[in-house]
This record gives sequence, structure tokens and C-alpha cells, in this order.
Amino acid sequence: HLFLTPAVASSPSAVTLTDARTGTVDVLQLLERMLDMESYATERDNETRVWNEQVTSIAQERDSYLQALQQMDPDQAETPAAQSLYAQYQSAQQRFEQARQQAGMAIDTLAAGQLTRAYQAVHAAVQKVAAEQGYDRVFSSRMDVDAIDASNTNVVVQEVLLRPVLFDSTGDDLTPLIVAELGIPDLPDPAVEGPVPGAEGEPEAEPATPPAGG
Repeated sequence: HLFLTPAVASSPSAVTLTDARTGTVDVLQLLERMLDMESYATERDNETRVWNEQVTSIAQERDSYLQALQQMDPDQAETPAAQSLYAQYQSAQQRFEQARQQAGMAIDTLAAGQLTRAYQAVHAAVQKVAAEQGYDRVFSSRMDVDAIDASNTNVVVQEVLLRPVLFDSTGDDLTPLIVAELGIPDLPDPAVEGPVPGAEGEPEAEPATPPAGG
């Protein structure tokens, strides 16, 4: 009988691990740079502008009612006209708050959709480049430890999580190849924009003494 130890017996997995060609890609950097590209930025700017116009229009209407109330003589506070004006002010203020919330949700939904599309593009590009270059595995990891942002503990934790691969003697950084594949401009890594809707903020001031029945 011929006895073979597990190490001598056919072991495809051991051969694969030994001969595997691995690489890394800084996915977060790619996503940030993609979201800063003109096509993505223009889409966000257009959405933000539309909502800003809507919210600003309602805010101006609301402030016009408030100004009229503030200019009204105190002895007119109980008149039907004053009551109607105050009701219009309250309605406009409610519509302003609703529009501002809707704007925030709409812009956040757009940003989430852009991020999803960008990741799908990065994923597809990695599949293509890895196959063309003969890589067996590609890990999402940032390898540069000198660029860690140490501003606070939460940020440092995030920076650590961005670097799951600590050492790989045969690993190659494929990020530049993915940048070229996606046609990403050679720009400094930008931060993902977070536009705040509502150019016209809070109302000037609430009426000092709301008319009765308001």
C-alpha cells in the first residue's frame, strides 16, 4: 500500500494559495473621486438648486405674512383680517418645514443612488482589470498608513477599518489602473459633498403675542 500524507497528496487549494496573484484597490478613494466628477456634481447641483428655489419661495411667502403681522397695530390683533393673516403665516411656516424635510430626503436619496452607481462602476472595472492583468484576488484596502487622519478617535477607527490588509508581499496596488479604466480625472481626493437645502433659514421672528384663536 502507498500512504500519502495530506501535504503530499493532491492539494489544489494549497497550490492556489501559493501561486495566487493578489492586489488591492482603494475603493473609498475611487468613490470620492468619482462623485467629484462633473457628471455627478452637476446632477447634485441641479437637484439642490430646484429644491432651494422651492424652499426659498415658501420662506419668502412666510416672511411676508410675518412682516405684515409685525406692522399691524396691536388693537387690530383680534380682527378677522388679523386672524386670517396669522393662519396664512402658520400654514406657510408648516409648508416651509415640510419642504425643507422633503429637500433633505430627496438630496440624500440622490446621493445614495450616485454612490451605488459609482460602486457598481468600480466593481465592474476591478473585475475587468483583474481578469486582464491575471489577478486571482483583489482586496478593498488602503495601504498607505502615513496618511491616517488622527483628528479624533472615531476618525482613526474609520481609517483603520479602511486598511484590512496589513501585509501582502505579492500584492499590487491596482488603484491607478482602475482610475484609468474609469476615466477619473487626476485630481486631489475630494470630500463627498453634502449640500444643505433651504437658502432662507428660519423666519425672522415669531409674532410676540399671537392673536387669539391662532
